[in-house]
Amino acid sequence: MIFKVARDEVDDAIQDFCEIIAGVPLSEYQSDFAKKERLEIHPDLKAVVENKGMLLIEDPHNDYRTAYFKDIVEKKHVSEILYVPLFIEENRQPVGVIVIDAVHGKTFGEDEILFRSEVAELVTLLLEQERVILQYFRDEIINKIVPLGGFAKRLRENLQTTLNYIEIIHEHAAEISTIVPGKLGQDL
Repeated sequence: MIFKVARDEVDDAIQDFCEIIAGVPLSEYQSDFAKKERLEIHPDLKAVVENKGMLLIEDPHNDYRTAYFKDIVEKKHVSEILYVPLFIEENRQPVGVIVIDAVHGKTFGEDEILFRSEVAELVTLLLEQERVILQYFRDEIINKIVPLGGFAKRLRENLQTTLNYIEIIHEHAAEISTIVPGKLGQDL
């Protein structure tokens, strides 16, 4: 499964959060897993984020970092759990964690761990490309919106000036309409 990791400001304090974004049917987990939660209540994920490296839990049944989901470990017969962080190159801060279970007594070999690490590197490259592409479109949109704001301001100013002229014309037309019928009537 893949967890997204992010930092948000809550009550004037910076806190780390995580949420499941892919990989397993949410119905297999409690409803709490479908929402954003504080990272501190997930000691396994927190260890990966703080150490900025892979983590292999070889005995999830007895590890304190997996105690909060021990019932799932037992139900699925999880024998090992591998955590692989995902980074964005800019700040080398993990933005996600891939979590892979070995079940029914199986364990992760060195080649499997290396392979998963390489997959995480590829996902990291994709995330970086996505960030670059989104930034490009963001810049393009902003470059179009900023001038529009200036044009809208000019239009509003020109419209206000035009409305002022219309008001003056209206006032003069009203004056003329009171004067002209009287003058025209005297000459006839």
